[in-house]
Amino acid sequence: MQIPKTQVTAIAHNPSWRARYLRRFGRDEDGSIIILTILLLITMLILGGMAVDFMRYEARRATLQSVSDRAVLAAASLNQQIDPGLIVEDYFAKAGFADALRDAPVVVDNGNSRSVTVRSALDVDTFYLRLAGMDRLTAPAQASATEGVGKVEIALVLDISGSMRFSNRFANMQAAAIAFAEEVLDPANGGTVSLTIIPYAGATNPGPEMFAYMGGVRYPDTLLPGDDGILGTEDDYFFPQVSSCVEMEGSDWSTTGLPAAGRPQVPHFQTWDIAPQVMDWGWCPQDKSSIQYALASAAQARTFINNLRMHDGTGTHYAMKYALAALDPSSQPAFQHLSHPSRGLVPPEFANRPAAWDDPETKKIIVLMTDGQITVQERPRIPQQERDIDRTILQSIHGKNNRGTVIGESTNVARFEAICTLANEPARHVDVYTVAFEVPRNSPADRQMRGCASDPSMFFRTSGAELIEVFSGIAERITDLRLNL
Repeated sequence: MQIPKTQVTAIAHNPSWRARYLRRFGRDEDGSIIILTILLLITMLILGGMAVDFMRYEARRATLQSVSDRAVLAAASLNQQIDPGLIVEDYFAKAGFADALRDAPVVVDNGNSRSVTVRSALDVDTFYLRLAGMDRLTAPAQASATEGVGKVEIALVLDISGSMRFSNRFANMQAAAIAFAEEVLDPANGGTVSLTIIPYAGATNPGPEMFAYMGGVRYPDTLLPGDDGILGTEDDYFFPQVSSCVEMEGSDWSTTGLPAAGRPQVPHFQTWDIAPQVMDWGWCPQDKSSIQYALASAAQARTFINNLRMHDGTGTHYAMKYALAALDPSSQPAFQHLSHPSRGLVPPEFANRPAAWDDPETKKIIVLMTDGQITVQERPRIPQQERDIDRTILQSIHGKNNRGTVIGESTNVARFEAICTLANEPARHVDVYTVAFEVPRNSPADRQMRGCASDPSMFFRTSGAELIEVFSGIAERITDLRLNL
């Protein structure tokens, strides 16, 4: 509003006019929107600029955190021999963040585990926040990784039934099992990881020493006629005691420990024809293929696995029973018995295993593989009857009127499922990995393995040499790698 000069003079000399025009000027709103717009525009520019600066800050912080995570994971690996601090510095340098390390990496290595902690920070220059007096933002990042095996008890259950002789399955199983043993029994894990190997065919052999510890009842030494077929001549011989399997009853499948004391011996027999060049005679694996308890040596495991021979039948439920018993703390007296220097079947450092179910420092693992479904359990009518002239105790009952007790397939499967249920009860903290090896999808064996696994991610269906990769992958899972951010 423009006031004429005559009015300005009048207003200056007339107080009432001066007051009136001041009131009019105060009520005049011309130009106020422009001022408000300028103020809002400045505010919006500042806020928008702040958002840009914060986005740049967060992007740089996320990148720095990612580099920190990868650096500590690599440095904490027990499989590498380079100084962990140098690995961290190399990761940061190659990412262009060499100056971001605020302190030297903190490394704690006790041989069985390694922990690496890194603290870093990066200054991010601002474009707009400096208008508010903030020239830079500091993006911090901290990462810590620990790799260690802690205490681990593993039961590795291997199918050595006759069907494994086809398609190179047995050789692939041996290679996979050896790779697994070498991974988990790495010398760096000495004194912390025990590996019990449980081969099985129609039955599972706990070994002659464990057989005696459990009070197994052997068939008496029976004198049999020799080549002349006449008892009481110099050709007579005793029925060989070459295996040590025990029979189990229904009550054994409702408990997690070893079979009850006083069980009778499984007779030495076979049902199906065998390939003698790769198989040994017998439904129960012979003592040289019996369970090996709490191994600490990869070399010992390798020798045992390489010397395994296949046998007749598939009694997966027996093997699973012994696998869970090998992790049951009630078996500790048995381990102590086997560790006695006069026996030497368990290393002294593992004499106090298995640990309690809820021991927070101990992992309990079962790895179970098979190439076929659980079969019926047949027994000979006359357990110690010789069957051929060359005294190799060939007592084949298939196709002969020599069958005795028969336990049906459905009962055996139900027992397998019962022991799997016991193993997977949360209070026991057991991880069960299962492998269906060259098994048709949705076949009985496939369903049995899938149902026994603790989690769908712990079930594997594989074939051929891929079994080695599966076993190696399971071994890597067992190695405890934790990322703490």
